[in-house]
Amino acid sequence: MVGVMIRMKLSILRNGSSTRRLVGGAVGLALAVLTVLVSVFAPMGAVVSLLATVLGVWLVCWVAGPSGGSGGDESLRPEYFALEPVPLRTVMVGLLASSFVGVTVPVTAVASLSLFTLAIRFGPLAALVAVVAVPLTVIVIVLCSRVFTAMVGAAMRTRIGVEISAIQSAAVLAAGFSIFMIYQAVSQYTDVFALLWNEGVAAPYSTVALALPSGWGVFAVRAAGEGSPLLALGALLGLLVLALLLLTVWGVFVRRRVSSPTTAPARGGRGVTHLLQRFLPSGPMGAVITRELRTWGKDPRRALELRVALWTGVLVCAMGLLVGMTFMIPLAGLIMVAMAALMSLNVYALDGSALWQTLLSPGAERRDVRGRQITWLLVFVPVSVLVSVGGILFTGQDWAWPWVAAVLPVLIGAGAGLSVLFAVMWPAPGPEPHRHGGSPLASGDPSGQFTVLFPLLLVCSAPPAALTALGVFTGNQNLVWAAIAFGVAEGLLLGWGLGRMAYRRLEKRGPELLNTLRWGWDATAGKSVEQVAEERSGSDSDAGSAGSEDEEEWALFNRLERNLDTLSGRAGTVLTVLGLTFWLPLYQGAASLIGVLAGTESPSWHLPLHLPAPFQLPAALGMLLLGAVMVGAMLRMLFRPLPEGVAGPGNGDGPEPADPAPGGRGADTAT
Repeated sequence: MVGVMIRMKLSILRNGSSTRRLVGGAVGLALAVLTVLVSVFAPMGAVVSLLATVLGVWLVCWVAGPSGGSGGDESLRPEYFALEPVPLRTVMVGLLASSFVGVTVPVTAVASLSLFTLAIRFGPLAALVAVVAVPLTVIVIVLCSRVFTAMVGAAMRTRIGVEISAIQSAAVLAAGFSIFMIYQAVSQYTDVFALLWNEGVAAPYSTVALALPSGWGVFAVRAAGEGSPLLALGALLGLLVLALLLLTVWGVFVRRRVSSPTTAPARGGRGVTHLLQRFLPSGPMGAVITRELRTWGKDPRRALELRVALWTGVLVCAMGLLVGMTFMIPLAGLIMVAMAALMSLNVYALDGSALWQTLLSPGAERRDVRGRQITWLLVFVPVSVLVSVGGILFTGQDWAWPWVAAVLPVLIGAGAGLSVLFAVMWPAPGPEPHRHGGSPLASGDPSGQFTVLFPLLLVCSAPPAALTALGVFTGNQNLVWAAIAFGVAEGLLLGWGLGRMAYRRLEKRGPELLNTLRWGWDATAGKSVEQVAEERSGSDSDAGSAGSEDEEEWALFNRLERNLDTLSGRAGTVLTVLGLTFWLPLYQGAASLIGVLAGTESPSWHLPLHLPAPFQLPAALGMLLLGAVMVGAMLRMLFRPLPEGVAGPGNGDGPEPADPAPGGRGADTAT
């Protein structure tokens, strides 16, 4: 049975999307090789603390990633085997073995080989210890991730568990947003990278890194190299005992998920919903808003997303105060709104097949979409505005007033509009809300949507930001006020227009969307919502005519959906890389251009400013041009027209599509 479960996992991976695995595997392998290089080339006085810290980061990523996201890899869930005549121990071993199948574990194993390369520098006895420490470290890291994710899933049924998980995820995001601020604060006193490389991590932090389970292997190798075999043996025995203990704890959670019902009770509590209810209209729109407010408070996944967005802005402010760099604090509200849009772009998929209630109510689509938008504004906007205004007043950063006043309305309108449009057009189906079982975090994977939505938010906010920059640097107050007015108008237009597109899409494609949410994208042999709708409309001439009219109305979005559905693995990898990195040259070019115009003397990590003065301006413009080319390449891949004479996938006019590969996707759509 264990072999069967491993083959099931391999089949799922083989027939699923490979783009994310390719990109993640390439990035992870590069980081793993860098980890090995640290153990090879770092000075002997610093290598132990550096390697222990780096491996500690690997452990934190394994623990924080799955527990703070969609619940980790739930391809094989314990509930699937609840009715099978298989001993529980066999199920546990099979699930554990299948969790080692994939990309992440081999990449982590490569990173753990740094223990062996470090041991070679310490001598033969240390190398022998590393042979045992490497597999034990990998096993302990994987088990730590499994156990911690299961614990967070159990804690998500309580309010304190939701808060802890949200703070954990928000801390990672806030650190990413604040890394430049932290670097600037530390680099005022010393060369950070040179200090770490030559002297290692300071004693209190290195002690913590060695105390983590990921550092026990490093401790064992060092002890063996320094002639303390008993200490090395004790560290290895500690890893073994910890692995057995984690396996036992994980078995308890697996047993609970197999033997307990797969339904999950709703979280109680009224919160502010009960207070707002008396001010809401009593008609259908008020009912939708009330329902959404309750869902944002009671559904564990929605509650987690809400708190992640809010805590991210709060922690950005806290980090700024901690390191004494307050220039990011006024922008925390902008970050909060952007995170709110990213966190809420999959709301229809989170509700699952409950969409049928809306579809069976005449004219309810418009009220449903508008009600969700209004709820989004009620939930996220007051806090973000309070954080922005309060941050400016508290820190005295008056320069931020025009920037916040111009960009915040655009982000609010774009977030309220794009989130519902993505939820209708590009859902990421997951388990039904009442079928979470032992993993309330289980949901669809919207990482592809994140990759597309984040650039769109930046593009939407670029015009008022550019107009504000022009007004500020030229000292023209009329331009500044024009930028604010433009931002408000653009935000209103985006919120209203994108919402209108979303509910009209729901009116025309509601049944197909329900089919996707209920059965997933593979339910129709890999065909998308649009493809199924076209095939159905093509079977009837009248329906075909109506479908043709709708095709013209939604030509741009239909083209986007077709291109995403037929994207090859190589093209998907290129699109993902471009979506994740296009902002780097744009940021480098814009920041360097501002630095050149302002005559700054601190180049920081802006590459063009490190060049000789005559080349700084051309290099900054070149960076901007490179970013624009990357954005153009993404748009070309997303909206490329189909060749003439070749019908789109699912069109009745073209040739019949090939039989899908096992698992529900064809050879092209599998990637």
